[in-house]
Amino acid sequence: MSLVGRINHIIEKWFPDREVLVRSNDSVTQVRLGRRRQLIFGAVSVFLIVWTVGSTGVGYYFSHRLELREEQLFRSEMAYSELINRVTESQQKFSEITSQMEDTHHNLLNMAEKNLKLQARVQDFSLKLADSEKEKSRISALRSSMDSQMNALGQQIDGITNRNLALRDELETVETVMTRVMRERDQANSRSKSLQGELAVANQRISDLHTIQKQALERVAEHAGSSIDDLKSVLKMTGVPIKELTDDGAGSDVKRVLDAGVGGPFVQFEPETPEDELFMNAALAVGNRMDQLANLQKVINRLPLGEPTENYYVSSKFGKRKDPFNGKWSFHSGADLAAPMKTPIYATAPGVVSHAGWTGGYGKMVEIDHGNGLKTRYGHLMKVLVKKGQKVKYRDMVALMGSTGRSTGSHVHYEVLLNGKQIDPIKFIKAGHYVFKVKQNTDEHK
Repeated sequence: MSLVGRINHIIEKWFPDREVLVRSNDSVTQVRLGRRRQLIFGAVSVFLIVWTVGSTGVGYYFSHRLELREEQLFRSEMAYSELINRVTESQQKFSEITSQMEDTHHNLLNMAEKNLKLQARVQDFSLKLADSEKEKSRISALRSSMDSQMNALGQQIDGITNRNLALRDELETVETVMTRVMRERDQANSRSKSLQGELAVANQRISDLHTIQKQALERVAEHAGSSIDDLKSVLKMTGVPIKELTDDGAGSDVKRVLDAGVGGPFVQFEPETPEDELFMNAALAVGNRMDQLANLQKVINRLPLGEPTENYYVSSKFGKRKDPFNGKWSFHSGADLAAPMKTPIYATAPGVVSHAGWTGGYGKMVEIDHGNGLKTRYGHLMKVLVKKGQKVKYRDMVALMGSTGRSTGSHVHYEVLLNGKQIDPIKFIKAGHYVFKVKQNTDEHK
């Protein structure tokens, strides 16, 4: 039997022609239900049942999905609230750091202005000292001239006396000659007293000049001493012995003097008065102190006292720590300063780029040689902006922050090296902050 025949057989078996009697009041109506009508009625019934079951299942499915969506929305709202709180805290920290940076920049400008004023005052004192030396030379010449005039007057008085002896024999002109001689003698005595008064005034002026020069030197020495103490305090805060930072600088200054081509016979200076000797000794002492201040200032200018980036926080300090990858104790040779990706990285002091590129666990790294045995390193960079051998100035941008090499997130690994040995870079950053603080306090006391 074919498939169509089987289907027809099943339809004939389950849906035979039927007659239905319908009673209405006293009448009976016969309704005949054919096979086609039964099939249509059955299909409609099946459709309604399937539709009802499907609608119920779909409604339950969408109700379940709606509950899941509401739960996800609730979790998203909680996460959003937490994110808003973290953003608010970050904004507050950013505002605080920005305010500190503005204060630091203001202090740096004030310190530079004070340095310029101090140099101007030193130059002014030098000019005054030179003028004093010229005035002293003029007064010395005037004193010599006065001595010559006094000798001439003495010789003139001696001549007058000789003439008086010669006129004893001329009796008829004695009264006239004596009158002239007495007048000349009075004029000579008056001139002698006038010259003596001028000499006393000159001596007093020389004494006053010595006093003024001494006071000027004392003021210069006081300012230089205060500046030297401040600079030594900064060097002490770095934790590096001052001798290690200044020996090479002093030696190079001596070498430059020897290579400059100077010479001549040695003639020892002989002061004319004890005051001159005291003044020269004081001037030499002040000169030595000013040289010391200049050398310390050169050392400070070469030190990496700046901050390598902005708006950061210290995520790992210098020294002993647990390794972030294997959890074992290790030595951290620098300080990790964390901030967002692409944050600018700046040179903390002037120098020459000695390395720029990939370096093992450092990832992309920049090394700057500041001279005098000092170097700085900036590791885990996203992009290097300088080349080897390039000269950089303080606050020049050298790279962008990243997370290359052996790193767990965006930060810069900052190192300071002295003669090849790593030292704590945070001490240098704090010393730089102290420079600005000392400058601010000094300006407030003016």
